[in-house]
Amino acid sequence: MGFTPQPAVRWLAPMSLARTALKVMAATVFADFGDKRELEGGFPGDLLRLDKLPIPGQPAQPPVTSRGLPGPGELAGPDRTAPAQDLWLDFTADLGDGFDATYTVASLLAQDALPVAGEDLPRGRVLVLGGDEVYPVASPAAYENRMVGPYRTAFPERDPALRGLLNEVPVMLALPGNHDWYDGLTSFIRTFTRQRNIGAWRTIQSRSYFAVRLTGESPGPGRSGTPGWWLLGLDSQLGQYIDEPQLDYFYRNVTLQLHPGDAIILCVASPFWVDADAAHAAERPNEFRQANFFEQDYLRRRFNPVTGHFESTGANVRLWLTGDLHHYSRYEDGTVAGPAKTQLITCGLGGAYLSDAHWLPDELLLPAPAEPGESSSVPAGNRTPATGRRFTRTSTIYPGQSDSHLLGPRLANPFSPSWLPARNPGFGLSMGFVHVVAALTAWTVFSAFRGESFVDSLHGLTHGNTLLLIVLLVLAIPVLLGITVLTARVLGIAKAGIVVFTRGVLYQLSALAVSAAVVILVPWPRGWPDVVLVLLALALVHAGGWVLGSEAFALYILSTPSGEVSTWKMSGQSIEDHKGFLRLHLAADSTLTVYPLVVDTICRDWRLPDTNDGARLVPESGLPAVRLLEEPITIARKGTAP
Repeated sequence: MGFTPQPAVRWLAPMSLARTALKVMAATVFADFGDKRELEGGFPGDLLRLDKLPIPGQPAQPPVTSRGLPGPGELAGPDRTAPAQDLWLDFTADLGDGFDATYTVASLLAQDALPVAGEDLPRGRVLVLGGDEVYPVASPAAYENRMVGPYRTAFPERDPALRGLLNEVPVMLALPGNHDWYDGLTSFIRTFTRQRNIGAWRTIQSRSYFAVRLTGESPGPGRSGTPGWWLLGLDSQLGQYIDEPQLDYFYRNVTLQLHPGDAIILCVASPFWVDADAAHAAERPNEFRQANFFEQDYLRRRFNPVTGHFESTGANVRLWLTGDLHHYSRYEDGTVAGPAKTQLITCGLGGAYLSDAHWLPDELLLPAPAEPGESSSVPAGNRTPATGRRFTRTSTIYPGQSDSHLLGPRLANPFSPSWLPARNPGFGLSMGFVHVVAALTAWTVFSAFRGESFVDSLHGLTHGNTLLLIVLLVLAIPVLLGITVLTARVLGIAKAGIVVFTRGVLYQLSALAVSAAVVILVPWPRGWPDVVLVLLALALVHAGGWVLGSEAFALYILSTPSGEVSTWKMSGQSIEDHKGFLRLHLAADSTLTVYPLVVDTICRDWRLPDTNDGARLVPESGLPAVRLLEEPITIARKGTAP
């Protein structure tokens, strides 16, 4: 097949965790000093067109620079007009993980049509990958084995003659997520910006962000233009900031061409709205400020260098799409009714481990639109509005409310295949060694204090006041843990890093205390060789660390209410089932319909067919049934006033 299928990433396996941590630290440190997006300013920078695809092997158009930007109302480049007809699009995110889940989703996306709720939904003319195309970290081998290989195999390019039929060539657009940035975006650029085919999908973008006019006509000399739909993808580089070449690209190709009544589908790398609230502007993450700034100052309004003020574009972002969180959720504008609602949709079900969703806030208050005539001295993304737009979470989430509550505790269930050490190879073994090192350290200190050898101190414990010692070991540390938690809550520092770390240490000391109590209770024979007694005692400690230490760590994760540690209860299970994607229909009347599609169980058994289909694997029992997660969401092109 040309690639090696990979198992799902075991996120808490020690080796995987160590490699990922090193990559993350390196990417975080060097991102500001080696930003690949700055180099992309020299790449071709025209607006992408579905009716004029780039031809592989031919030289690209000259790059667009930031010099000599046209003024408001002038057309940047030739007329961009998309055909007025039905258009289907697909959106999936968080996909390049284990082969079974990734290939199941890719195979469904490759089908000519999917029968859903009595309708045949045709394959998307455009496939948008919404971020995190590879796990755990980006590299050429990871892209080939976890994303490119499965997608190429799922949808092979059977007929080269289709290359000349523009309407028959499906297009793939990709947006980088944080995992794509962990090698500095190098592999992402090589994979998606060379206008090569991935199977039958054609990659047409030249940068890590993109802009496509789907319908309508831009205004220009001698014409007023007609409103339509845009598809934009924003690269926020680990949530830091939006680079100047990217802002120039969107200003030239989008901002200056927006027409009153234009509607925008905006794809971003993460659901910044979940943690952003106008009532907590001081705590708002940088990623939210940047995305809000981009929406307000580049889409809703544009800067007029003559007056020094902004003027309204008359355009609206009607649909926000993202992944990053591996579940499905949807927020809608609570101030209007029907298709006029703006939708915020998270669908990160493309292949990565499943996340829970029950913790999502029921309501969000996001900043109100900026005033068109406001001066540019106060960027819209940094304003703190007194009022905002209210968004309400819909009742449909995936996994559902009850399932979401039940999935997390499986991490601490020793009888479940999702139990922490069972799902993460090497975790129990490593935890056992940690406990052995801790026990040896404590044993050394205790023996030195008493002036005895290891074995003599062990015999002395078993013949001393054993009961009192066991009570102190087993009960004292949990009591100290309870005091620590209570004190942290009273002082309001329960989420502080030092408190979270201390809690984890105390959980492990509690498990170690139980192992030590068992070692003390064993009636060790005095006639056995010293080395045998020491090794047996350490073997008991290692076994206790494997079982009890792993269980203590799982309980520690489950007891952490929020933050990075809390997310491990789902990533540690690497749940491969419950996958899905969005299929969007842009009708000739300019209404957009979103179909959220899911499969509850992925395929795990594959075979090579007895046909001339190359190395394309097919499921042993057929592809899983696709179901509609909720009723299709209709979005009108004309929404609320900007």
